[in-house]
Order: sequence, then structure tokens, then C-alpha cells
Amino acid sequence: MNIKPSSPSPLLRIEHLKKHFGNQLVLDDINLEINKGEIMCIIGQSGGGKSVVLKHVIGLMIPDGGRIMLDNEEISSPTKKSSDFNKVRNRLGMLFQGAALFDSKNVGENIAFPLREHTHYSDGEIQSIVTEALEMVGLQQGFQLKMPSELSGGMKSRVGLARALVMKPEIMLYDEPTSALDPIMTDKINELILSLRDKLTMTSLVVTHDISSAYRIADKIAMIYEGKIIFSGTPADIRATRNPYIQQFIRGQRKLHYAVQANAEESVALDQQVNVSELKLRISGNKRVFSRRESDPAHQDTLTGLMAGDKFKELLEDEVEHSFRDQEPCALAVCDIDRLGAINENQGTVFGDTVIKEIGKKLFNSIRGTDFAAHLESDEFALVLSKTDPGNIFNTVDRIRQRVSNMVLRTQKGENIVVTLSIGVAMADDRSPDAETLIHNAREACRLAKTNGRNRVQVQSA
Repeated sequence: MNIKPSSPSPLLRIEHLKKHFGNQLVLDDINLEINKGEIMCIIGQSGGGKSVVLKHVIGLMIPDGGRIMLDNEEISSPTKKSSDFNKVRNRLGMLFQGAALFDSKNVGENIAFPLREHTHYSDGEIQSIVTEALEMVGLQQGFQLKMPSELSGGMKSRVGLARALVMKPEIMLYDEPTSALDPIMTDKINELILSLRDKLTMTSLVVTHDISSAYRIADKIAMIYEGKIIFSGTPADIRATRNPYIQQFIRGQRKLHYAVQANAEESVALDQQVNVSELKLRISGNKRVFSRRESDPAHQDTLTGLMAGDKFKELLEDEVEHSFRDQEPCALAVCDIDRLGAINENQGTVFGDTVIKEIGKKLFNSIRGTDFAAHLESDEFALVLSKTDPGNIFNTVDRIRQRVSNMVLRTQKGENIVVTLSIGVAMADDRSPDAETLIHNAREACRLAKTNGRNRVQVQSA
């Protein structure tokens, strides 16, 4: 008899959580499971109960019903007291909305505060830990003497994160980490969250109303509406749902059409979880339902695991059509590996294939859940970037180029090879009304990037 190995228990489990504020039911039977090393995003409108969930997990609130389990140990329930939470609180770190720094303390003192309150480290040891935490969030030691009033919103978020990290938490809780930040700083905070997961195998629970950030960082997304979880699944799953409230939310429209006069069918749909597996069968003709990594071997590039050229062109046609129909910006980036021919000639095609695979992996990890990547030819990749601000497209793509251009590969002879990309970008507009024209324009821009010196981004000229 074959016995299947049991799957590991979730690190954090929220079971039937309920909370009232007076007569108002704020959390109504919340259930969530988060595995070790996973990033779970909770999305929803303001006032929907997202931050209340975090405050229960960190022990700032006691539930009226249900419980919270950490490593199969009950850490919160109606019978628990706040003091009972002290023994596990150090396993959790929290970045509060706006960072919640002490205005009267400088950066170094802010970061050192939990160490002085909860540990017996010497001043020298605390200084070393503070320096390490600053480096981990991308800040230099010189920042220690700055006051919170001298920092931008993004810098405050990094300092708040460093303060949480000094206690070496297993689970990080983020309350609107990108709230009120500009798009560039938002991207940097998202990259930081992903980096901490990769470096420290850190488990994260992120509350946000920013669906683009959720797509970018989340392994799973849960959506709260009126105190209930109305959806839980992957970024690809949430894009596929037919729930009208969710579709309106993720499209960013301000007015929810069902809010005033929802008909009976919409009201039923709002309360139902969508069976994604059945949904994909019913709408298999809808080419916009896809995962960032192509799962069908027939449409998968054998070397990189990314989408192959035939499937890519099929999806690109649909993406361009969607862009014109819904008036949402869409960009195509064609990426060429610089001097791959010379690398193959000098190092052999086996090493050349390694370069292609590593580039594919970097590109895949650099895009959001709303985007997709494909390997078209030996040295050519394509990225389709949806809902990307045309005014910021250069900065967006150049950050992707920089991530790849920092990659150094070591040959069997012990040589270090620096790999770079030249990227051409074209926007779907009146000059690129179809997929073929968009591909042509992006390739022409890529050719100009190579002509102008390589390792650069060229956006289609006006």
C-alpha cells in the first residue's frame, strides 16, 4: 500500500476569527492559512477589516470568537489574555502604516529601541545589529543620526522595517507598506519584501489596497468584503474570477456598479467562492486567463520554462485588443542578450544555454502577476507589461534591465562573465494597433539600443 506523505502544517493558521466593535461585526468567520516562506496579501476597501486581522495576529486585540495558531500552538482566542501573547510576540515583526517611528529619537535609536527593551545585549552588540539591519533594508550607517522628520516616506518605511528585523522575526506583518508612496518607491519596498523572503525564508502577511503590489509580491491573495473572506487564491486565480465586486476592485474603477442596484444574480455571485478549476474549463477560449509561467508543456519553452513564441503571440493579440477596448496602457519589451554569439564561441553552447536559463529566471522574477514573459529565440525574450504608466515606462523597464545586468556567471575555467541586456519598448497605441506592428516596433527600438552602445533601454520614439 502506497502512503502519500502528509503536507506540512501551515506556519500560521487563522480559524473562524470573529470581532465586534460595539454592535458592529467587523470580522465574520475569517479563515486563512499561511505556509512558511509564503507571502500572503490581504486586499479590500478601507474599513473592511484588513488591519484588524493584523492586530489580532500580533496580539494587540483579543478575538470574540475563533483562534489563531502558530506552529500548531494556540496563541490567541477569547480565553487568552494579552499577557499570554508575550512568549510568542518576538517571533512576529510588524511594519505599521506610516512606519510609526518615534519623532524624538534618531534613526539609530528607533532601530535599537526593541533591543534595549527586550534583550540584554551590550551597547556594542546593539550597534552591530542596528548596522546589519540598516544594510539589510538598503540604508547606510550614516542614516543612524538622521531624525524621522528628515526622511521621505519610503525611507521611513525602511527604518520601520529595520526596527522590526532586529528581533529576527519568523513572520513579518505589513500594514499598508506602500501607502502614500510614489510608484518608484513603491517598487523598491515591494522588492525589499521579496528580497527578505528570498534571503531569510521570511513568512509575510501584507495588508494592502494596492492590487498592483499584491500581484507583484504575493504567493496568495485573500480579499475581505464586509468582514468576510470572499476570495483566496493565487494572483492568476483572482484575475480569473467572475465575482463582479472583485473584478471592479482589481480594475481600479471607483464606482462599483452593483453597489446601488445589484440584481439578484450579482448578489449571489458576491457571496460565492469561484471554483477556479471549473471556471477555466468554461472560459478556456478567454486567452487573458493565464499564469505568468506557462504550465502546458505544449506551449512551454523547453530551455527556460517560459511561454514559447506561438502562445506568446496568441496572448499578445488578446492583450492589445484588451488595451484598446478598455483604454488601459500596454507595453511590449523585447530583450536581447548582448554578445551571446561571442559567449557561445568563447565558452561553448552549454554555458550559453546556462546564460539563457538564468536570464529567463531573472526576467520571470522581475515582473508582476499582471505581466507575462516569453522566450522567443536564442537571445531574444519578450515581456508584456499591462497597466503600465506610459510616462514611467522607461524607469520601469530600466529597473528590470539593471536587475539582469548585475548578474555575474562563473565559467568552468573560473572566469566571471557579466551578462547584460539591450531592451526595446513599444506601447500599444495608434502607431502599434496590432500584435505584429507592436513586435516590429519593439524590435526596432531594441536594434537602436544595441546600436547606441548596448546594455540600455530604448523606448519607441514619438
